[in-house]
Amino acid sequence: MTSPFDKPTIESRLSVRGVKWHRDAADIIPLWLADQDYPLCPELKQALRDAVEEEFTVYGSDLAAREAMKAKIKRYNNIDVPVDQIMLTQGVIPGMWLASKHACNPGDEMIVTDPMYFPFFTVADVTQVRKVYWKLKLDEVYKFDIDRLNDLITPKTKLINVCNPHNPAGRVMTKEELKGIADIAVDNKIYVMVDELWEDVLNDGKKHISLASLNPEIADLTLTSWGFSKTWSVPGLQAGYLACTNKTMFESIQNIGAGILRGTNNFSKAIAPVICSGKADYWVRDMNKYLQEVRDLVVKRLNEMGNFTIPHLEGTYLMFPKFNYGLNSDELDKVLMKEAKVSLNKGNVFGPLGDGHMRILTATSKGIMNEALDRIEKIIPTLEKMRA
Repeated sequence: MTSPFDKPTIESRLSVRGVKWHRDAADIIPLWLADQDYPLCPELKQALRDAVEEEFTVYGSDLAAREAMKAKIKRYNNIDVPVDQIMLTQGVIPGMWLASKHACNPGDEMIVTDPMYFPFFTVADVTQVRKVYWKLKLDEVYKFDIDRLNDLITPKTKLINVCNPHNPAGRVMTKEELKGIADIAVDNKIYVMVDELWEDVLNDGKKHISLASLNPEIADLTLTSWGFSKTWSVPGLQAGYLACTNKTMFESIQNIGAGILRGTNNFSKAIAPVICSGKADYWVRDMNKYLQEVRDLVVKRLNEMGNFTIPHLEGTYLMFPKFNYGLNSDELDKVLMKEAKVSLNKGNVFGPLGDGHMRILTATSKGIMNEALDRIEKIIPTLEKMRA
């Protein structure tokens, strides 16, 4: 029996309306956007059908969704948070903005990793907060060096941003790394924003640990944000949620967002009980198994065809290889687009240490991935000549 994750073809994906496959010309294979090529889980599809049949397009309460989220946060994340301290959001990015507005004033400092998911940088810029880079080094396999973090702390440090599992480094943080962050935050009374959007997408038996689950002291300083888009292939629904155990902090972010943030749509609310109940967890297990096979395929083929340094992908479906050809990310992007007809995400948008890297989406079928890799292999001589 063919796996549903192995079914997507270039032709079938071009028939789906969406920015990933239609931003560029039809002969480009797009592996740049963190948007799966996989079909919807049947249980989610049925929940959406039911919502349409019910004509659930009126103003709708989000209480049932928040109750389901509360139970999931307790069961999976080991955080006990009141249902009234959970907020539905349009993805995880609003949580970044709310955390910055709550914790920081213009001129303060926030910690961001380098590399890191670039909306964290955007939030710092628009809230007029100075970014301080906590360097994650490729030759250290992207270890979260706690001593290095501690050296960055000043009286102006008001927020530490954490992405776990990490986009784009692909790391799943260890309990020791998380404890190191928690100790620094508690000792210095620094707030922490944690993006746990990728919490379900794990390889090699890795286990996700939520920072706020470590102890009440760090929970009191932490705002955690989650979402459905990456695990469940529903980015168009803009389904996110955040929570914090500190009531005063939650009321502050509610006030900051009042009149600006209005939660999310009814279709997101309709799928929340299905996802948060665990009834469809079989889909995630099967997907992760397939994703690991695709990851191993990409690693094998890249190592055979050329000169790449490939960080081990512990979580997410975003591989972040360094192309060892002496070219920056902009130069690599031009060659890949023009010569290989493959679109990847430029590594330098994720921070200075991302230059020379390209981020590759692996959440596609082996057929599409092999075609993309065939195209990349054909331009290796061109990359060699450019290096010379």
